[in-house]
Amino acid sequence: MYFPVHFVALLSVSPLLQALAKPGSTADIDVASFSPDDILDKDVAIIGGGSAGCYSAISLKDKGKSVVVIEKKDRVGGNTETYIDPATGTPIDIGVLVFHNISVVTDYFNRFDVPLTPYGEDDNSGQSAYYDFSTGAELNLSFPSANKTAAAFTRYAEFLEEYPRLNDGLFLPNPVPEDLIMPFGEFADRYDIGASLNTMYELDPAVGNFTTVPTVERMRTMSLSLVQQTETGFLTTAHHNNSEIYSKIQTELLSASSLLLDSEVISTLRKDGREGISLVVRTLNGYKLIFAKRLLITIPPKLDILAPLDLSAQEESVFSRFIDVGYYTSIVNDTGLPDDLSIFNYNPNTPYNFPILPGVYNIQATPVPGLHLAIYGTPRGNKSFSMPTDQVKADIIKGIKTLQQANPVKFKQTEPEFVVFSSHTPFYLQVSADDIKDGFYDKLYALQGLRNTYWTGAAFRGQDSSDLWRYSKEEFYSQLCMCICVSTLLKTARLSPAGGLP
Repeated sequence: MYFPVHFVALLSVSPLLQALAKPGSTADIDVASFSPDDILDKDVAIIGGGSAGCYSAISLKDKGKSVVVIEKKDRVGGNTETYIDPATGTPIDIGVLVFHNISVVTDYFNRFDVPLTPYGEDDNSGQSAYYDFSTGAELNLSFPSANKTAAAFTRYAEFLEEYPRLNDGLFLPNPVPEDLIMPFGEFADRYDIGASLNTMYELDPAVGNFTTVPTVERMRTMSLSLVQQTETGFLTTAHHNNSEIYSKIQTELLSASSLLLDSEVISTLRKDGREGISLVVRTLNGYKLIFAKRLLITIPPKLDILAPLDLSAQEESVFSRFIDVGYYTSIVNDTGLPDDLSIFNYNPNTPYNFPILPGVYNIQATPVPGLHLAIYGTPRGNKSFSMPTDQVKADIIKGIKTLQQANPVKFKQTEPEFVVFSSHTPFYLQVSADDIKDGFYDKLYALQGLRNTYWTGAAFRGQDSSDLWRYSKEEFYSQLCMCICVSTLLKTARLSPAGGLP
């Protein structure tokens, strides 16, 4: 059989072979013994089958490139998750809820014949109320009027328009203006946009206490594109199952031998130049050896998560600066709350009455009687996984029980149980104001293409599928595809008898 240049290079790396053959490691295997069926040669290997990984795989595949997606879970879709109630067949989205009404979104869903509809058009979610989950007390809060809120969003949008490249990614002026690195709460006071902050919280709560983050880190998620959607309206799937598109993506990729589920990269060899990259992947069906011209990494770039990927000193230096928040979503049965009631957690003693974290963000009504959606978050921190799952679950139940006990007339005294629980941690990767001022994001984007490796995902744009797809399409696909084409031409030239291009 023919071995690509990078396979020969892999065989010559004795530390890798020794690690794979070491007793007590992942397995006692000899790389040279891989059967032909266990060796894949692709244009692009993609680590991560979430929102960015799936969009990238389909886009590259549609451009005629061969791909393979390596996904640790038994499904693709990442933070887009949907629970199907077994009794009624009713879907409940517990992750991504809405999409922007922009061409990159509508084209993508049309590609898979998944119909979209305006979000909230058939909204029958019932009533909202405001409680302090630490005491169970109902709060009589006064929020800014709709006119004041709209005016605040207009002023915010006008500021964003002064930095149009912020709508594409964290592309910052040098030096970085003070306005972009001051705490967002101070920015809100300076530009008189405070009337928009409670709406921002209820639109996008899962980012920790955003009044304390550098302003540009709030802007990466509350982008100009998203603000415009508050005026024109968001989209969701007509079947109210946002995972529908990922089911179709999964089927297509599996049928093309372009997807490895329940799989994990355990070692890599990434080279500059034409040698490409090599991956050893552990799957449910044994080990696979993957060769690719380019590697695309879409998972959160935290050092512990990237441990198998032979990081360079430059990559380690950049990724070590990331901090994040914990974000957890769940469906709880028998909460004791009315089926049509959604409760938002507020604290009467904080600016804008935002809750003190860690804690529950909200308990939302769902289309299924007896079931509520519970969202939980933590403050920013260095750890990728800031709280044990059992502790988060216990805290959610404690919050619900506190509501019950403080309001025995309004709420039934029950024993809530989890129907489904999912961790989306680490979430909302970001850095400090000092790191931003020191040119962190220039250093981050400078990693693109080094060692035949490209990067996308929320850390490179924002925790928003719509903006992330737009970033992936507009910011680096052309460069990635061009590099693949050049690599193919060089390989063909080496095989040509004349030693030149055919």
